[in-house]
Amino acid sequence: MTAHRHTKTRSRIIGTCLAVALTTAACGGGDDDAGGASGPAAGSGAASDLEPISMTFGTAGTPVVYGSIMMHIADDLGILDKYALDVTFQNFANGADSVRAVIGGQLDAALTSTSSLVNVTAQGAPVKGMVGMDKPDYYLASTDPDIKECEDLEGQTIGVDQTGGARYNSTVTMLGSCGLTVDDVEFVNFAGPPVIQALVQGQISIANLHYDEEAFIESTTDTKVEEVISLVKDVNPDTHYVLQVATTDYIEENRDAVVRLTAAYIEANEFVRNPENTERVAEIASKYNGQPVEVAQEAVELFLDFEFWPEGSGLDETKVMGVSQEQIDAGAITADQAKSYEEMVDESIYEEAVALVESTS
Repeated sequence: MTAHRHTKTRSRIIGTCLAVALTTAACGGGDDDAGGASGPAAGSGAASDLEPISMTFGTAGTPVVYGSIMMHIADDLGILDKYALDVTFQNFANGADSVRAVIGGQLDAALTSTSSLVNVTAQGAPVKGMVGMDKPDYYLASTDPDIKECEDLEGQTIGVDQTGGARYNSTVTMLGSCGLTVDDVEFVNFAGPPVIQALVQGQISIANLHYDEEAFIESTTDTKVEEVISLVKDVNPDTHYVLQVATTDYIEENRDAVVRLTAAYIEANEFVRNPENTERVAEIASKYNGQPVEVAQEAVELFLDFEFWPEGSGLDETKVMGVSQEQIDAGAITADQAKSYEEMVDESIYEEAVALVESTS
């Protein structure tokens, strides 16, 4: 794929707009929707001096999860326009699928889970992270009041995404903290809203959730969920969440594109981290994930309290390598297959992006 094909259309989203389970709220919409107004970054800087670039980008989650919303924020605030980027978005059920699309050449760049990056690079895939988030919010929650701690999960059925997916991988790590393995539980695969529906309808009583999903359940139904175990708080603070990635060939051939994309991420992240922008961030999130705005606002506030969106690059070597060790311990890869931090991450892209942001401010 080339990064230099230019069209004058605004960023597009491929695929059918998905409704969130248990609501009739829909995602998407036109330029006049709540997400259409420009943020403070729109129109600033030296965008007119940049040659337009078109590229494809993959988001994760069905609908888009909060960890994957950043480039949509950049789009709706006009930050992509500032950097003369025409981005075509394609959404995937999870980060494992999105990184495979990058490797296969379907996408120029994508958001993927750090565990997925660790696993594909261990298999020889030439992919590198450019910017990320270093605090995953994965946790196991239950609607059964008798399930209170990790040991109570033995013999239970747990809702995850898919084998090798981020929720599955983090669940294996959490189970391991109390001596349980995949042989001690049963997994059932859900992606996004179906796991919410399964909990509410009683099909399952335990699932790997994000905080916004708990907020959605308790705001729109009478179902109560309780946290059983958290990956970061209870098991491993030195773990990592997600990274924006591209193949090494694409980075080498389209350096300007990935630097601009990362610069847009930096500006969007600064906007999201400001509590004064919570309402606007919730409006944009609601547009893409279909949650009622009031639920989205509650979720954004929870994430801000959790320090979900990091200050800086989110490229923490200790945490990225912590995920690598998690995957070794879980048997997903061997120590001999595991790649070094430098083989999985290119910090220089972020450094160049910071300089670009400063030059256009």
